[in-house]
Amino acid sequence: MEQKDMDRVKQVVRDLESDLRELTMNIHDNPEIGLTEVKACQWQKEILEKYGFEVETPYAGFDTAYRAVYKGKKAGPKIAMLAEYDALPGLGHGCGHNLIAMIGVGAGIAMREFADQYGGEIYVFGTPAEENLGGKVQMSEQGAFDDMDVAMMAHPAAENMDCFNSMAINAYQISFYGKTAHAAGAPHEGINALDAMINLFNLINAMRQETTPDTRIHGIIKRGGEAPNIIPDYTESLFYVRTNRYADLLKVCDKVENCAKGAAMGTGCRYTMEFAEGNYKDTCSNLTLAELNAQQMEKLGVSVKRTGGEYIPGSSDLGDVSYRCPAIQSTFDITGGKGYSAHTIEFTECAGSDAGIEASLTVIQGFVMTAIELMTNPAHLEAIKDEFKKMQNN
Repeated sequence: MEQKDMDRVKQVVRDLESDLRELTMNIHDNPEIGLTEVKACQWQKEILEKYGFEVETPYAGFDTAYRAVYKGKKAGPKIAMLAEYDALPGLGHGCGHNLIAMIGVGAGIAMREFADQYGGEIYVFGTPAEENLGGKVQMSEQGAFDDMDVAMMAHPAAENMDCFNSMAINAYQISFYGKTAHAAGAPHEGINALDAMINLFNLINAMRQETTPDTRIHGIIKRGGEAPNIIPDYTESLFYVRTNRYADLLKVCDKVENCAKGAAMGTGCRYTMEFAEGNYKDTCSNLTLAELNAQQMEKLGVSVKRTGGEYIPGSSDLGDVSYRCPAIQSTFDITGGKGYSAHTIEFTECAGSDAGIEASLTVIQGFVMTAIELMTNPAHLEAIKDEFKKMQNN
């Protein structure tokens, strides 16, 4: 990249700073949980339209999702930036999604000039409800990302990483249906749904020794009966099942359902097993794209840890996007080296701090520089797509 382009990127982002600060602080100070992000969505729509984007909202069946498009004066790669903006109940922006929105919107706007100069189409996708539903899942199923050349986002954290892979997850509500009876007077007339639930937990625990080290199965009993002297006729549980790869997840989920079947058969109960909450594929980070972006960040003076696509013990709806097009989610430190974890009061404060905003502005610069590399060097995009094809074939 020529020095003049790098200097211009820095100037373009600084020119946007006032608008972006207002956007991120409005979102931070007015937290809205998943699928209620009405204000956040509107604020992003307004600033994107101000800078010449065509914005479609509602989008993909969500009132608080959007797709914003800016087509450069020359043809070129389709580059997607992803924005999140839902908050945590009772904690506000303890995951820093206000900064993710700022970065997605800011990088998209800053790329316009270079799309005109070098050729490209810039897309910003507003993706609601990452924390509780996974808006990107439904958007992926509807083909929102199928024709994107790349999709990029960055997540606030306690360190700078080039990317990370997240685990696939399916969430299930498993319920058992029995028959009430007096637990002392006529227990033989009842069918105990709590016994079935206890058997389910025991069967799953027995199964764990035959699962791979990356498998995680964790559940709670949400309803276990009404009173000790009543044989429970209904019990309900919520389970999360996770593995590193989606193909392996499906196999484990089949085993979990067999446990539910066995628990029901052994007690004479009926069972149901239904999807609950968000169900995400694993994130398959495109390491070629991650390295390209990390190199741009290092040109800006940021030290970036290379992860090699290691898995973190958690899940993200970016996984579904990564099965549709080459995608990355980098991380950047907003804690000033203090190591605060997300989903804490301290992290919420960092997400609204000057240091967090300054770090986000640097991330925006890095993404714009990555976009310029994609627009001006076809070999980068070819290598990224080659890696994506290999991932699809594995």
